[in-house]
Amino acid sequence: MKSAERSLTEEYLDYLDSVRGLSVATRLAYSHDLSSWEDFLATQNSDPLRASRREASGFLTRLGKSGLAASSVNRTLSCLRGFYRFLQKTGRKSEHPLTGIRGLKRSRHLPPFLFEQEVLKILETPAAQGFQGLRDRTLFEFLYATGCRVAELCSLRLDDVELFSEEKEGGQIRVLGKGHKQRTIFLTASAAAALKAYLPERALRLDPADSQAAAKLFLNARGKALGVRGVAKILARALRASSLSKHVSPHTFRHTFATHLLNEGMDVRVVQELLGHSRLETTQIYTHLDLDRLRDVVRHSHPHG
Repeated sequence: MKSAERSLTEEYLDYLDSVRGLSVATRLAYSHDLSSWEDFLATQNSDPLRASRREASGFLTRLGKSGLAASSVNRTLSCLRGFYRFLQKTGRKSEHPLTGIRGLKRSRHLPPFLFEQEVLKILETPAAQGFQGLRDRTLFEFLYATGCRVAELCSLRLDDVELFSEEKEGGQIRVLGKGHKQRTIFLTASAAAALKAYLPERALRLDPADSQAAAKLFLNARGKALGVRGVAKILARALRASSLSKHVSPHTFRHTFATHLLNEGMDVRVVQELLGHSRLETTQIYTHLDLDRLRDVVRHSHPHG
C-alpha cells in the first residue's frame, strides 16, 4: 500500500471515529476492507482515486466468489460507499465508482440462541464459592439479563451500576454502546444478587496500584481489567464443565435475551432500545424468524401440511 493511499485511509477512519465513535473491532474491519480494495486495484494497475465502476463490479465479483458471507460482502461495500462519499465531500474525487452497484441479498437465518434450560445449565456451572466462581456467575447473569455486547460488558465501570433497594429488587446499568450512545438496561433480581456476592471478592482481588482496573466492574484473576478474550475463555471453560454440546459464544446470550423477551410478548421497539440497535429492522429479524418457526411447526404438524 502506498503511503499516500494509506494516509487517505487513515484520514477517513479518523473522520469516522470523530463522528461515529468507531469501536476497535469496527475500525479494524473497515481498515481490512479498504486494504482489500486497494490490493485489488493494484492488480488492475489502478488506485482508489482512479477507480471506476468497472473495477468496482470486478471487486464485487471477486468478493462473491471468495466464499464470504453476504453480510461481510455488503459491509465491505458499505465501507467503500462511505469512503467515496468522504472523498467526494473533501474534493478528492468527483465520481462515485460504486454508483448503481447493489449488494448481495442476505439470506435470513436464525441467530443462535439458548433455551431457558440451557441458560440455567450454564448459570449453575460456576462454583458457588471464591472469586472465580462468583465472578463467572455474575458475568453470565449480566449477559443474559442485559443483552449487552461483550465489549460493552468489559467496559462497565463500578459507577455504571446502581442496585435498587431490597423492596424493588434488581438494579440498572448505564451502557456506552456503538457510536458512544448511552442507554440504560435493567438487572434482574438474580443478576443483582450475583453482583452483591461478587463485589466483596472483587475488592480482595483488586490490584490497588492499577487505577484503571480499580474503576472496572469485571476483573481477571490477576486483579486487572477483564477483556473480551478473557470472557470468551471463561465461557468456554464453563461450557466444557456443563457438557452442553451446543456452540455458544458471549454474543449468543445477546440473541437469547432478545428472543426470550419477544417470545414473552415484549414490544419490538422496547427490545430495540434495550439492545441499542439504531435500526428497527435489525431487531425485527427475531420477530420474523419467530413467524418462520411457527410456519414450520404448522407445515410439519398439520394433517394437510
